[in-house]
Amino acid sequence: MKKITVALVIDDNGGMLLFGKRQSRDRILIEEFVNSMRGKKIYISSFSRLIFEPHENITVCENPISECESGDVCFIENIDIAPYLDVINTLIVYHWNRLYPSDVKFNVDIEKSGYKLDSSLEFAGSSHEKITKEIYTKE
Repeated sequence: MKKITVALVIDDNGGMLLFGKRQSRDRILIEEFVNSMRGKKIYISSFSRLIFEPHENITVCENPISECESGDVCFIENIDIAPYLDVINTLIVYHWNRLYPSDVKFNVDIEKSGYKLDSSLEFAGSSHEKITKEIYTKE
């Protein structure tokens, strides 16, 4: 069975988008993510293409979760992951540690979905004083 890693960014209320636009972006967050995924192929949607320029080893496709191969990684901004929880064995959640207006929220209860927190890291971004990265896994 396919097992993949999915990464996403949320605000303090689980917000992801407002009127189809990302809440914010941070160059250092993307660099940290790409560097931490060295050796893995990263899948993104065309929606995320701009924030990943000029990074290499990025595959742009319509539905990164469906097209991602076992062992590889997806960065999602505008896709509901709930229907795909059976193939997501690692979930990376970046927190803006701020409240932004949003109309699309991350709607997965991570712990009730069987994920356990493996690690947490705080770092300063280019536009955010503190970004928190949490890595969750499930067996």
